Amino acid sequence: MNFSSALFAMERGHRVKRSHWTGYWRIKNGELLIHCCDGRELNLRESEDMVYTLRNISCDDWEIVEEKDRY
Repeated sequence: MNFSSALFAMERGHRVKRSHWTGYWRIKNGELLIHCCDGRELNLRESEDMVYTLRNISCDDWEIVEEKDRY
């Protein structure tokens, strides 16, 4: 799915990732959080390489992670 669909899914409590990622992205308390494969979780605004992050956003291989956040 494209990022527009992934964002819609996150707004509904789903976690999303790119097909080859171990980590995932989610929205919690109005913040888009990146859960990294090493266990760190950062706000999208804290990305160390925004161009890399934007390249990921432009991809169309996003998928929903099975677990759904409950809050």
